[in-house]
Amino acid sequence: MDSKYDIIIIGAGLGGLECAYILGKKGYKVCVLEKNPKTGGTLQGFQRGSCEFSSGMHYIGSFDDGQVMNRMFRYFGILNKLKLKRMDEDGFEVFNIGGIEYKYPIGHQHFKEQMISYFPEEKKAVEKYVLDIRAAAGEVDIYNLRTPINYDIRNSKSLTMGAYEYIRSITGNTTLQNVLAAQNFNYAGTKETSPFYTHALINNYYINSAYKLIDGSDQLAVRFVENIEEQGGTVLTGKKANRFIFNDKLLTGVETADGETFFAERFISNIHPALTFGMMDESRLRKSYRNRIMNLKNTISAFGLHIQLEKDTFPYLNYNYHQWQKDDVWYASGYDPEKWPEYFFLFTPAKAGNDRYSDCVTVLTYMKYEEVERWAGLLPHERGRDYKNWKAEKAEKLLELVSSRFPEIKNNVKDYSASTPLTLRDYIGTPDGGMYGIMRDYHKPMETYVFPKTKIPNLFFTGQNVNLHGMLGVSLTALVTCGEFTDLNELIKEINEA
Repeated sequence: MDSKYDIIIIGAGLGGLECAYILGKKGYKVCVLEKNPKTGGTLQGFQRGSCEFSSGMHYIGSFDDGQVMNRMFRYFGILNKLKLKRMDEDGFEVFNIGGIEYKYPIGHQHFKEQMISYFPEEKKAVEKYVLDIRAAAGEVDIYNLRTPINYDIRNSKSLTMGAYEYIRSITGNTTLQNVLAAQNFNYAGTKETSPFYTHALINNYYINSAYKLIDGSDQLAVRFVENIEEQGGTVLTGKKANRFIFNDKLLTGVETADGETFFAERFISNIHPALTFGMMDESRLRKSYRNRIMNLKNTISAFGLHIQLEKDTFPYLNYNYHQWQKDDVWYASGYDPEKWPEYFFLFTPAKAGNDRYSDCVTVLTYMKYEEVERWAGLLPHERGRDYKNWKAEKAEKLLELVSSRFPEIKNNVKDYSASTPLTLRDYIGTPDGGMYGIMRDYHKPMETYVFPKTKIPNLFFTGQNVNLHGMLGVSLTALVTCGEFTDLNELIKEINEA
């Protein structure tokens, strides 16, 4: 049967593509089913005029020679095919907190020196912070591509410690607290729930090195698909997995929305666990297990502006810019809808042949799913004038906030498009458009942890919901998932020797 495979992977996001490449390289007959017309998940890009915008993967970290993502992508056979631009050494992130700008430079020593220059009286706190985020990142072997003795994040001490509480414990200087926590948009951080583990790994990942993908993140998905197919794998788009097929307790197939059925020995889901379990009858899973997974909270969503500017009117920024309306970098994730927007993240895409100007700008801010819930059951063309007017009103408010810092943007807008939590829901496949999948809670780390193994014997999870989101978290989770099919020690050895 042409539709019979060793492994079917549902969802062609980064984690699904990585698993398909690894397992195809190991000799498995692999098929990836993707509901969208394009592969990539958050790697997907979209064209507006002359602008190529990324839907989610705006910049990447730890890509210098020898660093973890560099080694991973060398193994995947695409490192030399990527077009990369290293971000500003002296400040790849710029944070406007209380009207004062602070920079994050690349490199831990450089970072430490920069923070001490801002806060000379806090030298001990800064030194401790740098040591602690590196120690947290070094706790789990898999994150350092070491032979796994400890690749289970549940053994990480930093998983049961709050990021906000940790930072407060090392310094009473509230400004330094804010500066050290300022990258929390990268994990939708909250004071109440975010583990120090998440904070430490994300900050460490980018401080190691930071890069933009020239001409967009689509190139990653394209290269992966090329390599998967070269190995004999199959990647099918426009194939929405609708229903699992069982023979007694064993999963045997998946039926797609167009009525086609695909069979396999084993299955990997790269889509949200709640959506995965929604493809089977409730009786297939123990009630307590199913309820825990189905009721996990997701991270907050986002509203985005994708702006086309008049030619050569805005400088290309080789860094990201963040601005808060209040002197508190945590509050924006729980914003007051009446005062929205209270924060923005601004990104200028890297474009081949143009380092001086950027005619394309992406602006993101937090948005709760509840704000768009009234249109949740409608297709885009059914949402009507109310939705369009609401989007336009929100877009103008966000544009006004951005123009308070960059007035040349508002004066030179050629056109723009807006994305909402419904856009993220439909493209990324999270039930309520959460930016980074399941919300982690350091108070109850095991309740918010999703294992690669499910209670269905031949069904496995991968992707941002299993462990950690972003390129780092998803890539290394793919290794753990593939470790259920092949020798993980041998796989890590192959990556390090590639």
